[in-house]
Amino acid sequence: MEDKKLEQRLRAFWAVIIVIILIVCGRLWELQIRRGTHYANMAEGNRMRRIRVMPTRGVIYSRDGRELVRSRPAFTVALVPGGIPRNAEGVLEYLSEILNLTSDELQEAIDKGRQNLYEPVRIARDVDLSTVVAIEENRLRLPGVFIEEEWVRDYLYPSFASHLIGYLGIINEQELKRFGTGYASSDLVGKTGLEAIYEQELRGVLGSVMVEVNALSRPVQTVSYVEPIPGHNLILTIDKELQEAAREAFLAHTSTLQEEGASQFKGAVVALDPKTGEILAMVSLPDYDPAKLLDARERNSYYASLVANTDQPLFNRAVQGKYGPGSAFKPLIAVAMLEEKVVTPSQVFNATGTSESGIRDWVITQGSAPFGEIKFVDALAMSSNHYFAEFGKQVGIDRLSVWLREFGFGAPTGMIGAAQEESGLVPDRDWKRQRYFGYPTYEQAWYPADTEQVSIGQGPVEVTPIQLTVAYSAIANRGVIYQPTVVKKIIDPEGEIVYEHSPTVKAALAVAESTWDAVTEGMEAVITHPRGTARRVFEDFPIPIAGKTGSVEITNRPSHGWFAAFAPTDDPELVVVVIVEHGTGGATSAAPIARMVFDAYFGLGMQE
Repeated sequence: MEDKKLEQRLRAFWAVIIVIILIVCGRLWELQIRRGTHYANMAEGNRMRRIRVMPTRGVIYSRDGRELVRSRPAFTVALVPGGIPRNAEGVLEYLSEILNLTSDELQEAIDKGRQNLYEPVRIARDVDLSTVVAIEENRLRLPGVFIEEEWVRDYLYPSFASHLIGYLGIINEQELKRFGTGYASSDLVGKTGLEAIYEQELRGVLGSVMVEVNALSRPVQTVSYVEPIPGHNLILTIDKELQEAAREAFLAHTSTLQEEGASQFKGAVVALDPKTGEILAMVSLPDYDPAKLLDARERNSYYASLVANTDQPLFNRAVQGKYGPGSAFKPLIAVAMLEEKVVTPSQVFNATGTSESGIRDWVITQGSAPFGEIKFVDALAMSSNHYFAEFGKQVGIDRLSVWLREFGFGAPTGMIGAAQEESGLVPDRDWKRQRYFGYPTYEQAWYPADTEQVSIGQGPVEVTPIQLTVAYSAIANRGVIYQPTVVKKIIDPEGEIVYEHSPTVKAALAVAESTWDAVTEGMEAVITHPRGTARRVFEDFPIPIAGKTGSVEITNRPSHGWFAAFAPTDDPELVVVVIVEHGTGGATSAAPIARMVFDAYFGLGMQE
């Protein structure tokens, strides 16, 4: 009996031993066979790290080869998530203190960059030397944290063409999916402007370095190195001096219009070479400083302030702003009137000051006598609403809308280097039917009064400053419209030209020479006529110039002010368009700014 019990106990003992051996063997199989590669990689990851080496982002130059935006070496604070202890509160608290970041900001930066436990996350770029010293002196307190050298964007002229050039920001999830391989979640990418449009050309090709790390996850030895390839360089069509002159002209003149305590005027300036389509200056105000959006210590607060600002400093008014054109539309309406033969340049019209639909001349609204008997040139020079309302109505909206689209309105200009360009609006019968479909109490028919409004640049018609600039280049070129661009060349790191813009005819309007002669004469009369609306601003301008003022009525607010012109009239070199939001009259708000831009271009000195 005792022997039988002993045998049972031995059997139980050996069963337990066998089960234990099976468990150990199973675990060994799990660790060494099934997940052996995984743990081998983890072990290797604890010793060897492959760190991406960011390439030098391409330089952005002005048309004459001057650097506008470049990259420079700087110190970056990086963190390896897998190298941080589990109870890391003390490490992160001390790091946030050194970097002058809140705990939430630091954790947000880590979470955004976390993609791989052993892939460095770049927490703070372009830190100063004191920060570098503080981290290096406290290595033991900051395991997993190290300093690396990285190229950072250097905007050489604060706020210079900021809407056009754009800014960099931390890549988001959608961008990470779109760009794919080569990008990590803590990388910087172009968010707006040229930085975004030419992101992959400017970025270059990543390099890599294989390093051996110590127990604190700090690199101690380089094993291999693959050189990164720098990004392509952009040469813009922008003239640096003219761009600066246009911005300063806008700020200087509008400050003289500003009431004490009022906010800065908003608006845009566009200057274009009509013979090539090259944009020489593009200003949108208010603007912003893209460099502040790179600094981790102020990026969030600065961006939040830009977004909250009701003046919309991130909004590019030059290509996205939609405005009624006011009387700046009249030279284009004039082309349609003459080509449709509803009026001749020599025909006399009795401008009594009020059209059939009640549109009034500005002299009537000011309590002055009507213009009386006038001809085509007089009507443009003095900007008679009555004249253009009458003959625009005779052209009719069906033909008028066709002519306006011929000039490029109602669609993006396709400017090379522009993002999110607005189309504006050319209203017509179909638009009105669709716009008011489902409003049974509203008559959907198109009325002569609607055509009169469009003929003087009022009502629902909308244009962007770049559209108006391109349309005026058509007048300057007598019908030829060149594709507008802000990119002149793209050059690879070896200095080879991979893209070069050549003037490309986008459209050619079939218009009689006599029509161009008459319209140009009328626009010159805006300057030279005794009652020309821009006579006082340009009366001493030594170069023949053709232009047009415009004011856009805004309900319960001051009007927008326009001025558009080209010079010299016999061989145009420059088209300038200016809009000042709520600047009241175009002659008082926009024309003086355009005068200063023309002065700067022709070397005549800035004048008020």
